[in-house]
Amino acid sequence: MSKRPFERRQQQHLYVLLDDWDRGCSIYRFGEDDLDADADVPDLDDTAPIARLEARHPLAWSFAVHGTKILAVRTADGSPAIPGFDTSTMAVVACPFPVTTRGMTSKPFYASVAGDRLFAMVYRHVEALGPQPLPDDDEPPPAWSWSTVDDAEPPFSPERVTCHARHPDGRTVFASVVGWRPGSATDLQRSTYSFDADRLRFRYHGEWLLPFRGEAHYDGRAGRVGRALRRGARARRVVRRPAGEASERPDWKVSQERLFDYGFETTGHLGATLVYMGGGSRYCLVQCCAQRGDDDGDDRRCHRRVVQMTTFSLKYGKKGELRITGRGGRASMAYTVAHDMNPPTLNPSAFWM
Repeated sequence: MSKRPFERRQQQHLYVLLDDWDRGCSIYRFGEDDLDADADVPDLDDTAPIARLEARHPLAWSFAVHGTKILAVRTADGSPAIPGFDTSTMAVVACPFPVTTRGMTSKPFYASVAGDRLFAMVYRHVEALGPQPLPDDDEPPPAWSWSTVDDAEPPFSPERVTCHARHPDGRTVFASVVGWRPGSATDLQRSTYSFDADRLRFRYHGEWLLPFRGEAHYDGRAGRVGRALRRGARARRVVRRPAGEASERPDWKVSQERLFDYGFETTGHLGATLVYMGGGSRYCLVQCCAQRGDDDGDDRRCHRRVVQMTTFSLKYGKKGELRITGRGGRASMAYTVAHDMNPPTLNPSAFWM
């Protein structure tokens, strides 16, 4: 009979995925010592990847987190399975494809909730992936597979999701959707919904949008949801309400401080991703910029790039204003894109695990 091994809480790291390998991507791992130096942080150009995944990724949403695993959910046609990397065992893994997303050209929406479940949502379908079965002493483990969630058809087009955030209850994920027409409607909708992973139900919250782009994060110390916008580059916090309350737009505050200059002409900015580091309202901004002085440094599709990682915290000032504090050193690493599948702007794929 299989038994789960004794699990110690592993030390967390920042995992950054870069498309610097012609057959896929490289996974780099950085600890807090690499990111939080008091003085200037040295360049990390000599850092070696801890693993590589044979899956070219044209977009940041090509990756999803499931427990301790990073999965390359968008793979090349003909790939037999989804490749992944387990940050706990340091092993490369293979995950089955969701039945409904295989061969589809539209963008799925992936939501990791309740700690051990990954949901894949496409038009009119939802599938769930549980924990990977452990090996048995006497026989092979059962097949690891997705299961179809009956009676849980998304009431929106998942490819139109512009922002999502997991509620602090751990089981609910919110998603804002822009530019879709439900049924026979003639007007484009700008709506926010939630999905309860325990009840397997969607809920409509109204014609308003969360003020973010991409993924937002719950800040446990302040009781808020925080996110740095890609454009505008300001921090915002949304005052949370219990997941079951009325569908009114929540209040939010916008910091007047900028985290970075997003102008390509001035800084070579290509994209950015905010990573929540947990305890004490700590974040890491992972920014991708063109490497200036290079032959193609003035082209948004440049191959020579620099990824910069800056840590900071958020807190309220004496007048209730949202402030950016505790900025750490800026670590940077230059790399070269090894193929032409990258989009003109690149938001790095990065995770704190």
